[in-house]
Amino acid sequence: MNTFFKSLTYSMLILTVLPVSIQAQTPDYKGNYFKNETPIQSPLRPNSALSQGSLWRVTSNSLNCRRSASVFSPIVRTYLKDNLLEVEVYRGGSDEVSMNYLDDNGKPWMPVRGGSYGDRCFVRANSLYIQPVMK
Repeated sequence: MNTFFKSLTYSMLILTVLPVSIQAQTPDYKGNYFKNETPIQSPLRPNSALSQGSLWRVTSNSLNCRRSASVFSPIVRTYLKDNLLEVEVYRGGSDEVSMNYLDDNGKPWMPVRGGSYGDRCFVRANSLYIQPVMK
């Protein structure tokens, strides 16, 4: 085997052994989170078809969770400060990053899981209301 293929094989081995780490999301200059993946994820639910969800903490005194990604949508649930939210992690776009829904004004909203499959609502994805759980 020549030197090129040996180094290529060695490089491929290193890449497959390195752990993949998820970085904490940082908001843009307006406090918006356009991605929803966090380093801390919820435990798997028994008998669930859902994958693990990212965990976020409510930072405002109360936070309305709405039927769809809009301030005009009906309120489904209200969360209180320090409640943990399990946010759906899904893929979108060609670059395979976790993206949030955008409302008509381009503001991001995160889909929060409810108690049963398919029971979700949306919270405004902004640092005024939520922060990623780090530990």
